[in-house]
Amino acid sequence: MRRAVSLVIGVLLLSCGTALAQDKGDVSGGYRYLRSEGESIKKGFYFDVTGHLTGMFSIVGEVGGSYLSQSETFDGVTAEATGTIHTFAAGVKLRASRLSPNAVPFAQFLFGGGKASVEAKVAGVTLFDESSSDPIMHLSGGVDVSGGLPVGVRVQVGWLRVFEDDASNIFTFSVGAKIGF
Repeated sequence: MRRAVSLVIGVLLLSCGTALAQDKGDVSGGYRYLRSEGESIKKGFYFDVTGHLTGMFSIVGEVGGSYLSQSETFDGVTAEATGTIHTFAAGVKLRASRLSPNAVPFAQFLFGGGKASVEAKVAGVTLFDESSSDPIMHLSGGVDVSGGLPVGVRVQVGWLRVFEDDASNIFTFSVGAKIGF
């Protein structure tokens, strides 16, 4: 009887440890680079939260921001231009988590909205100030490298489509920290 109780307690303890070790989701945040129509936007960030429904299928929500600022001075007169892009999207992520716990490749399909703003000033006088909000689609893929630990690095490249009047195609590159929970 004592052996049976010890065996049951041992199995329960091992099961609890396995359940706690299961990958339920992650958060990630870091740097984002955008390139569209020959223009590079090097200042940016992203933050996402992922909930893993199975070892392969996940739900993800992501926000991002990118910022561009340029100025030139001609004969003592300064011209400035600033632009911002903010994105808010959600969708599905497919992970190849069974290949290796050290490096997990993934693809994600996100849909949501984007807000872009542009402002131009000459000698401190605003000449142009416009913003728009449009639907977006972000298709991307990457790899989570963690060595089997909860903390790791996410590297991702993608294509962001902005559905506006003259529809924009944007290349995205992101790299950041990933923390599993």
